[in-house]
Amino acid sequence: MKNFSILVLFLFSVNLVAQQNKVIIISNKYEFQKEKNAYNINNMLKAILVSNQYQVFFEDEVLPVEIVQNRCKALTGVLVDNSNLFLTKMKFQIRDCQNNLLFETAEVKTREKDIQNAYIETIGLLSLELKKYKPVVTTAKEVVEIPSDVVSSSIAKYQLVQITNGFAIMDSNLKVVLQIYNTTNPAIFIADKFGVKGVFTKSENKGFFEYYLNDKLVVEAYLF
Repeated sequence: MKNFSILVLFLFSVNLVAQQNKVIIISNKYEFQKEKNAYNINNMLKAILVSNQYQVFFEDEVLPVEIVQNRCKALTGVLVDNSNLFLTKMKFQIRDCQNNLLFETAEVKTREKDIQNAYIETIGLLSLELKKYKPVVTTAKEVVEIPSDVVSSSIAKYQLVQITNGFAIMDSNLKVVLQIYNTTNPAIFIADKFGVKGVFTKSENKGFFEYYLNDKLVVEAYLF
């Protein structure tokens, strides 16, 4: 019999969680702006996002506790200005907490010469483009075969034991199966499983260890 074990990959990992929510954080001064809210661009952008059913925060606002504790519960909105002397051209990107691009609008443009009116027009056009974004919602599970000496074959109860700069994750036999180390985000850890390195994300009484094996993403679930 092949020396393989079955691992259920929970595809509702941190990136998918971020895609399912409608909380988005935007800047009040993007790279192309010389000052905050120049030409009222950022306030207009916030207004169109709110009209598209998003809960919107500027990056320097006081954020809800759940977002502060886990930045992956919010998306990030990036406004890109590709304007030139003849055209005002803009597009809007939606990214997750790891800066992965989830959605990008088509580039909208106008020949309006008055800069304020041009921004009003282009941001209005972006509102229509945003309606095309459909967050990915999935509860699907994928089963793959991977070597038994790399992963556990089942999802069981584990316990966290504090160590220097992080925690050791121990099974019911008090054997260390994974070590995780603190980052600046209290919900995200650098993880090491006997040389297999990845990212560990903790939420309440469960956590997910994500790493690559033979160029394939593997996600292990842990219950506490």
